[in-house]
Amino acid sequence: MSLRALVNREIIKTDANETVAGVARMMRHFKIGSVFVEAAGDYAGIVTESDLVRKVVTKALPVTTAVGTVMCAPILQIDIDRSVIEANHLMRFNEIRHLGISENGKIVGMISVRDIVRFFSTDTGGPMKGIGEVFKPLDVLVHRDILTIHASASAREAAQKMEVSRVGSLFVMEGDVYTGIITESDIVHKVIGYDLSPSSIPVGVIMNSPIIDINIASPVQAAVELMSVKRIRHLAVSEAGEIVGVLSIRDLIGLISVRDLPRFFSNQ
Repeated sequence: MSLRALVNREIIKTDANETVAGVARMMRHFKIGSVFVEAAGDYAGIVTESDLVRKVVTKALPVTTAVGTVMCAPILQIDIDRSVIEANHLMRFNEIRHLGISENGKIVGMISVRDIVRFFSTDTGGPMKGIGEVFKPLDVLVHRDILTIHASASAREAAQKMEVSRVGSLFVMEGDVYTGIITESDIVHKVIGYDLSPSSIPVGVIMNSPIIDINIASPVQAAVELMSVKRIRHLAVSEAGEIVGVLSIRDLIGLISVRDLPRFFSNQ
């Protein structure tokens, strides 16, 4: 199916001079992970939650910093008549979660990794169906090296650990117990968006609890559907009532990419 059926034409945008705090508030209000940046009547770039966490919080930049200085430019884009699977591949290969959709060389909309996962979870004849039949259980995908942080650590410390490890979430611990999970979204929405100091806000205050998990024996399709319904990008994987690993949206789209690469390259 072409991207015409999935493209989101209501692009949330801002000016390059908007502050980091202002953009964080937009992300919280619209429940989105990216904002397009306009300059001289055109889209000059995109700023994401990852940009705010890794380029602002970890570097202790003020929330009054203009987003034009931390945005990614140019915006990676794909033609509207290309397929959903091709958009998935571009996101996977470029390690991004948001993609501009262009028509006649002009950006007319965007698509996110959540849109793609939602599509694959409902497409009964698509690649996810085949994956569900081959890859069971989730122990094929689960990352068992769980990265953690103590509940008393600061949001900035969490951001720095995420940057070093190149991850978007950390499990929060108190003693030997997993008590929650903190994500880039939490830091953006709950700290930057309220003009709070990342160095003084404990992780335990902004974490998500209880942790949403899925049994390791579940099919891949169930994980996709749970992420879509809960609007989350990271899912704990449990076995015998204990958390044994974590699964991310990137893992799922990566699995689709690997499965569908021959068809992708044959269409180039």
